[in-house]
Formats: sequence, structure tokens, C-alpha cells
Amino acid sequence: MEAVQLHEDGFLMIFWDEKARITSIDWKDFTASMTGDQFREELTLFAGYVEEKRAGGILVDVSKFHHRPDPEFMPWHVKNISTRYTAAGVKCEAFVLNIKCKLLAMSGGFTGTISQALPPEVLFPIKH
Repeated sequence: MEAVQLHEDGFLMIFWDEKARITSIDWKDFTASMTGDQFREELTLFAGYVEEKRAGGILVDVSKFHHRPDPEFMPWHVKNISTRYTAAGVKCEAFVLNIKCKLLAMSGGFTGTISQALPPEVLFPIKH
């Protein structure tokens, strides 16, 4: 993958691979201090790049992601972000996970290893 960096701030880096038509996001360790509003702002920014580039795929590196989403996050994400990905033409999402890291499920309560938290189908790309 030959990606160009589109954006960088304290919480993430966003990349675009023209040949593969993939927009990617690399979360940083600093996400541990990120608020819920900041998380939503970052995802809104990322969705804008996905729309601009008409990405066919999204790659999300969560190996250094430490933010704990609040219980209202998933309904907000479905309404405000997922719909934008679909409208932009995204067909596939994939996630890079660090098998040694602890994982907090989006539902907001589970802390454990990836194999304890995720069913096998989540460890493979999500197709739209």
C-alpha cells in the first residue's frame, strides 16, 4: 500500500491510497485522553475524507486506540458516520488489532483480550 498522508493531529493520522482506493486511519496512544466529543469530531473529519475520496475501502488501525466510547456512541455512529461511508461507496472495512492490547467493547463494559471479546467474524473485513 502506497499511501499519502492527508491529515495528522494529536489523536490520529489519516492516509489515502489512490491505487487501492482505501482511506485509512491510524489512532494514536493519546486517544486515552480523548473526550467523547473529540472522538466524534475525529470520526466526522475522517468521514469527510472518505466522502471526498469516494473510498471503496476503509482500514482502521486500532492497535493504539485507548478511548472508551460512551454508551450513546454506537447509535450516533450508525446515524452520523456509517451512513456517510455507505453513501461514499465504501464496500469493505477492515481493522488492525493488537492481539496483546486490552480491548473495551463499544457497548462499554468489557475489558479483556481480543480473543475474549470478539467473535471470529469480526476479525475479518466487514463487507457492506
